[in-house]
Amino acid sequence: MPAANTEFCHSYPCYSLPSYADVALSDIGLQERDGEHRQGPLAKTMHVLQYITAGKGTLHVQGKTYAVQAGDLFYLPKNVVLTYAADPADPYTYYWVGFDGASAADIIGKIGVSAAAPVKRFDDARIAETCAQMVQHLPQNNSVSFADGMSAFYRLLAVLFSHNKENYSKSQDASTEYVNKALLFIRNRFAEDINVTAVAEAVGLGRNHFSTLFHKHVGIAPVEYLMRYRIGQAQKMLKQGMSVTDTAISCGFNSPANFSVQFKRITGTTPVKYKNG
Repeated sequence: MPAANTEFCHSYPCYSLPSYADVALSDIGLQERDGEHRQGPLAKTMHVLQYITAGKGTLHVQGKTYAVQAGDLFYLPKNVVLTYAADPADPYTYYWVGFDGASAADIIGKIGVSAAAPVKRFDDARIAETCAQMVQHLPQNNSVSFADGMSAFYRLLAVLFSHNKENYSKSQDASTEYVNKALLFIRNRFAEDINVTAVAEAVGLGRNHFSTLFHKHVGIAPVEYLMRYRIGQAQKMLKQGMSVTDTAISCGFNSPANFSVQFKRITGTTPVKYKNG
């Protein structure tokens, strides 16, 4: 029997889509033509992408020198010593965006650049357009402009990702997608009067086939997962001070008595004892 007072909802997979939420924009801007422009040697404290819209320049990183020109994206890796400079005769103009966070490395990988291969040809007018929108909105320092600027940043990622064919490949097979959809459905609708049949219908499968598939991937029958997820949410509500009756209703139980029976079966204690413990 599971140990008492355990929140079971965290023991099973969550709906999995690529997440780029954990990324923070640190710096944006536009560098216009300047034949004397030179940066370095230096090491950036964030990941920086620079997209050239006109002119030429050079990038020196990890012992190699790269010629860059309009239509190129060049990547300045975090914590790597580098130097970059404009061509004196035909200086570059570029937009830059600096960012960091747990999602940053994954973003860089999906764009297709790295410290070992920091320059990639894009020549896509959409890149300059979205960079211009970021430069326009983000510095205005209000919530509306910030949301517009972040929207432009994610549109920029979409454009950059679209140039890498691997980003169109599905990251999981069809059966995993069905299960993930079911997990999301349960998380969003656990407070309603739903059962396994409703979950199966929501993902487009028959009940028996769905139950077999779910158990194979999650390791537990969907009816038991739904019950344990509800109890896990109930534990949170009880600890936040909600009454047993209100918790039962909020977690999709048809009666406080049934809720108490299931709660004790799964946690080893009653809702009242858990709440006051």
